[in-house]
Amino acid sequence: MDCVSVGRMGQVITKVTENFYRITEVFPSELLQRLQSAFCYVDDWQREPNIQGVRLATSTIEGQFTSELQDSLSDVKKFIESNIGKKTYWNGPVLWHDESGYLNACHKDQSQNISVNIQVYLNNGDDVQGTYFENNGKWYSIPYECNTGYIMFYPTKHEHGMKHESTTYRQSFYQSLRLTTEFLDW
Repeated sequence: MDCVSVGRMGQVITKVTENFYRITEVFPSELLQRLQSAFCYVDDWQREPNIQGVRLATSTIEGQFTSELQDSLSDVKKFIESNIGKKTYWNGPVLWHDESGYLNACHKDQSQNISVNIQVYLNNGDDVQGTYFENNGKWYSIPYECNTGYIMFYPTKHEHGMKHESTTYRQSFYQSLRLTTEFLDW
């Protein structure tokens, strides 16, 4: 596998297959702890029922904290842009809390606003809890480990999701990027 260290934050990006990369050591300890502490308020978050289970989500991340998170991903963003050969723009970040038994069925994203996904797991869990990605008829996955996640290019063209229901809760940070300067209709 191709492996590259990016930037001052120490992130390591490893190619899993075309358009799907594992990223480790995503956030420095202080930012990771601040993200994890946001889950103290999970009971106030929006409930998003799915085919199986419930996801709790919030996009209410204080503006300065959002800037710090995106700044810490600036070299990851440069890596993304060098791979697609185009400038990208941040969409708003989201925190997800998936309850035990949750299953996000495999799907292709539908929004024109999503050209690249980054999801970072904020707690540890079973390997089968991670996201699966289909490329040329073969499935790949990223182990579900704290401060580890994936970069997915063209999620509107590739099936991805969970193949197994979660055996415990999952907590993650989700950040997507778009290719247009302005948001398009979702």
